[in-house]
Amino acid sequence: MASSPAVDVSCRRREKRRQLDARRSKCRIRLGGHMEQWCLLKERLGFSLHSQLAKFLLDRTACVTCGLPGSCSPPHGLSE
Repeated sequence: MASSPAVDVSCRRREKRRQLDARRSKCRIRLGGHMEQWCLLKERLGFSLHSQLAKFLLDRTACVTCGLPGSCSPPHGLSE
């Protein structure tokens, strides 16, 4: 018995949603109970996006470990 077009569309949507969730899951960072601390740091440093804070922290860590000068200061001239 052939399935109806509505069922096929629903199955395709569900599969596309599952694939999208799987792709998103690959780039998620689990903060556990530290979300409040993360948000306070994001606000204190003047970032509007979580991705901006993450990039800043990654760059800062690279500066410390590699000794690269330059990109270790927060945005808008804020001091640490």
